[in-house]
Amino acid sequence: MAGGSKNTAAADELEAKTPADPPAGGLDMPPAPPAIDAERFEGESQLSEDERNRWLVFHVSLPRTIMTCDFVEGRSTEAELNDALSSLAWGSVDMEAGEWTLESPDPSPVPPHPSLITYAMYVARTYPSDRTMEDRAREENAKLADKKRACFTNPGEPGAKFRPMFDQMVKNLQHSNKALAKAYDIKKVIVNESEAPEDPTKSEAQNIMRFGRHQILPSFWNLLIQLAKRGRRFSVVFRCFGEREAAPEQLPEQLRQVQNELRLLCQNQHPAYDGKNKTPKIQPMDGNKASRDLRLTNAAIGRMDRMSGSLRFADRPAGDSSSGEAAPAARAKTEEGGEEVAAEEPQAAFKPTEYAFPPYHEAYAGLMHQILEGSNSAAIVDDLAYWEARDRAATAGKLLLVDWGGGLAETKVQHIFFDGNVEKDDARCVDVRDVVTGESVPFADAEDVFLHKVDLFQAVIDVEYFLKATEVCEMKMSKKILEARRAAGISSKAAEEESRHASAAAAAEGPKEWLYRNITPALLPALEACQRDRPEDPIEFIAFYMLRHSKQYSKTLLP
Repeated sequence: MAGGSKNTAAADELEAKTPADPPAGGLDMPPAPPAIDAERFEGESQLSEDERNRWLVFHVSLPRTIMTCDFVEGRSTEAELNDALSSLAWGSVDMEAGEWTLESPDPSPVPPHPSLITYAMYVARTYPSDRTMEDRAREENAKLADKKRACFTNPGEPGAKFRPMFDQMVKNLQHSNKALAKAYDIKKVIVNESEAPEDPTKSEAQNIMRFGRHQILPSFWNLLIQLAKRGRRFSVVFRCFGEREAAPEQLPEQLRQVQNELRLLCQNQHPAYDGKNKTPKIQPMDGNKASRDLRLTNAAIGRMDRMSGSLRFADRPAGDSSSGEAAPAARAKTEEGGEEVAAEEPQAAFKPTEYAFPPYHEAYAGLMHQILEGSNSAAIVDDLAYWEARDRAATAGKLLLVDWGGGLAETKVQHIFFDGNVEKDDARCVDVRDVVTGESVPFADAEDVFLHKVDLFQAVIDVEYFLKATEVCEMKMSKKILEARRAAGISSKAAEEESRHASAAAAAEGPKEWLYRNITPALLPALEACQRDRPEDPIEFIAFYMLRHSKQYSKTLLP
């Protein structure tokens, strides 16, 4: 590796530890399922086993996605459910009176008619809060808009007809199991978190049950449980913005809750999934009994700083080390008796794992082949200040790096970002970028392939919601892969025939001719790109470029 790189140790670790095809669940995962008997869509059988059963990397936001409150925005579950419904309710505006009237019978992310707007859109137009306004006026309008959305289904409000939907969501969240309710003395469902603060004198299970409802959606737990049961290859990266006025390394409260509940779920100790009090008992997901370990460790929690361009895992040591422990002290001979004793040597200062960007290949490779190789679950605390300073534009939101290349360059890995704050035709808080070019991926290309807008109403009432959403994203990506190959005139049979001819020709060539024909066509563009960008680590840059463009270069040199 080139000297002077900020992350030489991390790069060395990546080179030493990256397997040819790293499984998401560890090396002891069950084999891939057999070839399909019937196609779900035309051409599915043309995909390889690894393409049909891709490594799924779920990026999962917390508020309005798998949790029903938002600590960053200060919204309780009651306010968040109302707010979410206001973005799913479509109506018309009386131009004379300036009032909004509900038109859609059910919550929906899609308008029943192009002329309709959601109540949330109406409120945003009525109480604008853009950067062109004075600070005081902008803040007042933002508070008024929040207040309007937070009581959307209350009696006398424009969304009062949606109150049954609100009640249905609360009903689906509550613990209706009578034995469970009796065991934890559940009297009522609490939708305002401030009414029941966490009690340090009570057990973890009691604190989890104190609201009389789920804090994390059952549909998300079901996604993990079902995919693990099927032996599917997947990883989870939890995503959330850091809290305002919090210490730089302080763990956001909602992420701490997820980490805690996930640990209990994986260890069969979660009160709603431990097999006690007539609750379902799930298979372990803590590494025991040949299971995948989905617990989230502190070492796998990183912080994104988009201003300085770094992804930093403060509790994970840089270099080829599996723990944060210092190396054992060296042995030395004493002058008395010649006995060996531990020599007092200064320990090396702890250096955290850190990936710099742009360019983005180092951060992408580090997350995929270092962080997610050692842990099936990770978390990234995203840069709230950066997003807000840029007027909450999608291009400044939660960074999602994908190997896209204008047409799905990577076909055996699929990143899927679940976020309920994504808007119609606008990623809003998610910044999907191509890992090589650094360019934004158009929303139309990312939607339901790399990015899925979560319908919180459906995610609450349908326990299969995230499984169904995953299937939609997988199928759309599979179809896009086939479309790209058809457009390029490539078929699996043609590729195999070409490979056989190439093997026969290679056997008859000398070393110089073979290199000229097979290596130089790919290497020259990589060298040209390296010379143009002048990266800090040119060898790593060339290696990543070659991997990315292994099938996208001309195999014939011009004379």
